[in-house]
Amino acid sequence: MGLAAEVQAGKSPKEERGPDWAQLSPEQQRILAPLAEEWPKIEGPRRNKWIGIARHYPQMTPQQQERLQSRMKQWASMTPEQRAQVRDRYKKLKAMPPEKREAIHRKWKEYEGLTEEEKKRLRQVPTTHPANQPGKTLTRD
Repeated sequence: MGLAAEVQAGKSPKEERGPDWAQLSPEQQRILAPLAEEWPKIEGPRRNKWIGIARHYPQMTPQQQERLQSRMKQWASMTPEQRAQVRDRYKKLKAMPPEKREAIHRKWKEYEGLTEEEKKRLRQVPTTHPANQPGKTLTRD
C-alpha cells in the first residue's frame, strides 16, 4: 500500500508498519526477544500478530512457552524464501479436509515420539512423499 492509499485509508505509514521495537513494553521485548533483529523487517500485520501472541504468553503452560520460544528462534533463522515456503505449506494444510489434517497430526505425534536414532533412520528412507524430496523440509508451522 502506498502512502496515498494509507492516508486515504486513514492510517499513517507508522500505524501501518506497527510499533517499532523500542515502543514495545519490556515484557513484550522479553517474550519476543528471538525476533528482535528481524523486527524492523516484519510487516505491520505480522508485528501485530506477534504482539497478540505475546499478550497470551503468560497464560501458556511452561511447555507451550518453551515451544513458542523455540519456534521464534527457528523462524528468525530462516531466509525469506524458507518463510514463504512454510507459509505456503501452512495454507495448504489449512485447506485440507479436517480428517486429513487430523491424520497428518497423528502421524506427526507418532514421529515426535520416536528416538533420535529412529528419526534419523526414517529420514534416510527414500519415499515419494514431497517432504522427502531434495530441497523440501518438514515443518509443523
